Amino acid sequence: MKVIGAFVLAATLLVCSGCASLTGLITGAFTGAVDLPAETYRQNRVVFDQHPMLYGLDALIVAPCGIAGGPVVGLVKGASLDVEWVCGKIGYGVVFDSYREASIWRPWTIVWPSRRPINMANPPNPVNPVP
Repeated sequence: MKVIGAFVLAATLLVCSGCASLTGLITGAFTGAVDLPAETYRQNRVVFDQHPMLYGLDALIVAPCGIAGGPVVGLVKGASLDVEWVCGKIGYGVVFDSYREASIWRPWTIVWPSRRPINMANPPNPVNPVP
């Protein structure tokens, strides 16, 4: 009985989910293995350049975490992209045809849009300034 209930729940989730959430769930392990180490590097470029040993640790430790959590994170990011598409804030061309931050192929890259434009005359100070 539990198996039938789980099957019905899984079928309902697959039928009700949108295109990006289903894609994020199915491809999450692979894209997570690629994107989580890349996102770790993107956020810590200066530290990685100062300590090259971190590249190997990033591949050996962070990539398996991306594989393990990728399907769940891909499903959640895909569901959020589906909601943004329904609201008219994003098009599926940006989601599927690019590798930008809103792409489903980058499940670990979470970017919150700014409510106000950044004043380029006074840019914000970087957290890790490059010497």
